Amino acid sequence: MGGCFSKPKPVEVKVELSLLEKEKEVDGLSPNGKASPFADCRPNGALAHSSDEDSMLLPLNHNSRDFVEASVCHVKDLENGQMREVDLGCGRALLIKQHGEFSAMAHKCPHYGAPLVKGVLSKGHVRCPWHGACFSTVTGDIEDFPGLDSLPTFQVRVEKDKVIIRANKQALQSQKRSKPMSRCSAVINSNTGFSHVLIIGSGPAGLVCAETLRQEGFTDRIVMCTMDIHPPYDRPKLSKSLESTAEQLRLRSMDFLQDHDIELLKEKEVVAVDVKTRSVTFEDGLRMEYRKLFIASGSKPKPMNYKGKDVRNVFHLRTPEDANSIARLANNKNAVIVGTSFVGMEVAAALTDKAHSVSVIGIEPVPFKKALGEKVGKAIMKLFETNRVKFYMLNEVSEMIGQHGQVFRK
Repeated sequence: MGGCFSKPKPVEVKVELSLLEKEKEVDGLSPNGKASPFADCRPNGALAHSSDEDSMLLPLNHNSRDFVEASVCHVKDLENGQMREVDLGCGRALLIKQHGEFSAMAHKCPHYGAPLVKGVLSKGHVRCPWHGACFSTVTGDIEDFPGLDSLPTFQVRVEKDKVIIRANKQALQSQKRSKPMSRCSAVINSNTGFSHVLIIGSGPAGLVCAETLRQEGFTDRIVMCTMDIHPPYDRPKLSKSLESTAEQLRLRSMDFLQDHDIELLKEKEVVAVDVKTRSVTFEDGLRMEYRKLFIASGSKPKPMNYKGKDVRNVFHLRTPEDANSIARLANNKNAVIVGTSFVGMEVAAALTDKAHSVSVIGIEPVPFKKALGEKVGKAIMKLFETNRVKFYMLNEVSEMIGQHGQVFRK
């Protein structure tokens, strides 16, 4: 990613707020919501005049009570390439200045809520500071993942050297939007064993594939199949919030999928793919033909080789039920985590205030050595040790000794 990078400067912002009770004239507002300090002038310096095109910048039938308008700063308060988070009274927005023009959009990344003002602004894009999701400053569209939703953009104009933002109140509160999607126009019998597009897996990759097809105008049948019993949910959050339910972690609801004609087959494990006949076979014997196949099945935790596997209180973390069981059984007990990368360390952190003790076993000398390096790993290890986590490094499990079907010693 090239271009000039900028760090936002902390500033105090004076807000002049007015809830619109009637329609106001909007001068110098471009269709994409940008405004220039020279918006009152044509490119040749002449004053702008009203036209039919100008009158179409705002919908004529919208309710002005649904909008808020605020003067957020002076035109000279921001340099080119700078961003500022501003308060509109009933919500906050991200104000951006590029090439002498202002634009405004939602201030939070819709993925995990990171403040975009702490991200990177470059070449008409804002990149999230946490996980790198990238958004267009013109449209608010998400152009690089992770995440599913785009950002709402807000109208900006300049009056008497004041930058004024006009925003929909609901958009300010939600801080996200979904792109428009088409519906399925094909005559489909859901009992037939054929789909124009068959997607194996219901994680972010499979879900984005289905949504992108609808966003791009695909109107044939889309079927997404999964081994899970739940609609699509955010699996990476399992290790961070062990007590969360599938409903709390969901990426899209069943209503959302139905509204956009994305069929979901739950508890369907694919056991065979025949590329010659373009068909898949499920574990229950169901066979489905396809025109296009997208495989996004993800991965499973790699099982360890050790003696004594017939115990009930040993878990691989993959589902909300796994996470909930770990949180419940570890309460005031001695918890042992095998693995010192992101998932294992996040589980250890989540259990420090629940378990009686937390121990971590790892084959490397320090956690995160491969991912972050030894120096960072040592620093993180020290932080965990100050929070009562005990490490057994350069070790691996050879046997689990059970009693009454449960591990009591390793």
